[in-house]
Amino acid sequence: MKFKWLYYSTAMAANVAIGVFVWNTLTAAQPTPVAEVKSTHIAANIPTNVKELKCLADNIYFESLIEPVAGQIAVANVTMNRVNSPHFPNTVCEVVWQKKQFSWTHDGKSDVPSEKVLWFEVYNIAEKVYNGEISDITEGSTFYHADYVNPSWASKMDRKVVKIGRHIFYWNKDLS
Repeated sequence: MKFKWLYYSTAMAANVAIGVFVWNTLTAAQPTPVAEVKSTHIAANIPTNVKELKCLADNIYFESLIEPVAGQIAVANVTMNRVNSPHFPNTVCEVVWQKKQFSWTHDGKSDVPSEKVLWFEVYNIAEKVYNGEISDITEGSTFYHADYVNPSWASKMDRKVVKIGRHIFYWNKDLS
């Protein structure tokens, strides 16, 4: 590619712009007290509870902690898109712990977040995505993978939606 530098700088600028927009949205919002855990998920009318939010926050933390904020939101979007799809389990915890769907759940490492402050930041993102306060930036994607791997299922997807940070997000009409 003759203008590879232009492609990469444009992609980086887009990721930064998304991150700034999302960061401003998150920091401008008032935090929800932990006692208010009985709200309703807008998309699927699922009662919010601490266990579901913890599963979502853990998934964001272990799958995308080093990603830009937009990448963390995108991982949460994929998780919630799976919850709302008839092709996957219908709770966050069941989606996250579905066999071999997310690498951190079967890598043999500790599943206890070591960076508590960062986990609480991720929890804030999880809560906002779960409650529908942040739009789906993946256009309904139900799959993603790191850009340094090439899983066999990727070629079977209908559309590559977006690359955010090190993750590539996919949409498939038969699995969404």
